[in-house]
Formats: sequence, C-alpha cells, structure tokens
Amino acid sequence: MIVVDNGVYKPGHIIVAANKEVVLTFDRKDSAPCAETVVFPQLDISKTLAMGDGNTVKLPTLEAGEYDFHCQMQMYKGCLLYTSDAADDSLRVD
Repeated sequence: MIVVDNGVYKPGHIIVAANKEVVLTFDRKDSAPCAETVVFPQLDISKTLAMGDGNTVKLPTLEAGEYDFHCQMQMYKGCLLYTSDAADDSLRVD
C-alpha cells in the first residue's frame, strides 16, 4: 500500500516484476487538492484518489524499466522500477 500524506508517497520507490500486471493500492490521508490525483505520465494513466484506502490502480504488463508517478502538480513524486530480477509475485519497496 502506498500512503499519500504530508506531501509524499510512502514508499516512493517500488520494485515490481517486469512483464506482469501490477495493481497498486493508495491510502490517501492528505486532504490537500494536490493529493487527489495520481498520474503515470509514461503510461497515460491518471486516477482520482478518494480519501482513505481502497484506491487501486491497475497497471499494464510492462517491460523492465523505470516509470514515474506523481500528483497533477508534480509535488508528490514516486518511481516504479520494473525489473526482471524481481520474483514473479513480488512487490517490494525501498
């Protein structure tokens, strides 16, 4: 689960297995307008986040690489690292 609070995503760096679908869950604790949307610019995906947990974003199967995510104003920032070194069912945070 990714917590959205006090200007940051926690964790902000997430490592997942390449070539697998990924579902991320966000827990929005910050009521600031900037926290209400998460954007994955390289994937052309954005999601409005309601207050609380249960906000899921399903990402497509992706090749190994780094994919950024941020709020609409780019104040909150994070990075997904898709790697072939991760276990097939792993979702690891650093």
